[in-house]
Amino acid sequence: MTFHLTESDPELLYQLALPFADAVPPQTPTHLVTTHPVPATGPYMIARYVPKKSMEIVRNPHFREWSRAAQPDGFPDRIAWSLGSSPNADVTAIERGAAHWTVSMIPPNRVDELTTKYTEQLHVEPRPGTIYMFLNTRVPPFERVPVRQALNYAVDRDAVIRLALGPRYLQPTCQILPPSFPGYRPYCPYTQNATKSGTWTAPDLAKARRLIVSSQTRGEKITVWDFPHTSRNKFPIRVGRYFASLLKRLGYRASVKVVPSAASSYFGAVSDSRNRAQIGFAAWAADYPAASAFINVLLTCNSFRPGNEGQVNIAEFCDRNIDAKIKRALALQASDPAAAGPLWADLDRSIVDKAPWVPTHTGKGLSFVSKRVGNYQYNPQWGVLLDQLWVR
Repeated sequence: MTFHLTESDPELLYQLALPFADAVPPQTPTHLVTTHPVPATGPYMIARYVPKKSMEIVRNPHFREWSRAAQPDGFPDRIAWSLGSSPNADVTAIERGAAHWTVSMIPPNRVDELTTKYTEQLHVEPRPGTIYMFLNTRVPPFERVPVRQALNYAVDRDAVIRLALGPRYLQPTCQILPPSFPGYRPYCPYTQNATKSGTWTAPDLAKARRLIVSSQTRGEKITVWDFPHTSRNKFPIRVGRYFASLLKRLGYRASVKVVPSAASSYFGAVSDSRNRAQIGFAAWAADYPAASAFINVLLTCNSFRPGNEGQVNIAEFCDRNIDAKIKRALALQASDPAAAGPLWADLDRSIVDKAPWVPTHTGKGLSFVSKRVGNYQYNPQWGVLLDQLWVR
């Protein structure tokens, strides 16, 4: 298979490795029936599938390991999935050894139990996503860097985390790139007693107030955009109210604007520059582990498309000097991804200093396996590598 490129693409190999970028025969129909999958090249094949109940995969007799780095052979002869059970039931089954892993999120009320009784079977992994509040860099008062920096100093990231899933599942951040991501280097200037460790410790309201006073923007009106909460997810409206309250404490006339209907309507509204949304909730998770999947996609002059509903540079951030550095980092990434890492780390810091976002936290994943499981491996893109587990 040959790809003809018109220019260098440093992200091509990442894109080809995505789950939705499989190579299939040209005659493959667009709409596939899950019970009649097309031939594949991996070490396993589907042996049995009962919708909403179970699936079983077994060794592919035609598979031969040609490159362990690209596609290693698996350890289990058979992997059986039980579908439709509750997360609580899954955890109990793993404790008893009747199951060995679950894709479901571990219920918060079970975390303390697993942490104290099953420490060696519980794995904590960083998630490749960042939760943040966008600050519209083209709309008052956030067109001023000191005001954006002030809000970064003022926010209590621990308080925001408590409004969501809590510290078991979340950790504070001041950065664009998430931890353990290519190009990530800890950095947090927006904290009390900032150190080289890059750790956030506490808000600095005094410094925030000094910056706002010097900006002469106190008393201005700020609307925090938000979307309606559901019975399953009340975090966005909670964090919207938190930021409105914080802005009032800083001297602004703040209120919350709830965009009706679904979350898609919210993001369509805040991304349309004609609506002049000042500040609102946002989140981003990368499709593949490359710093460019955050910085180049979200925070360049080209990524902002005025009046375009659905554009992802909601902060409308554009800095030509930073764009030039991004271009250099992309060029180096194409030939030497490891050497490009320090350039992306420098870009991350430069953007944090410009403060188009108020990053609040990143996620942590918890995986619970049975006592009989060995060779646990986690990939930031693919998650737990089930074919590399073994069961004693």
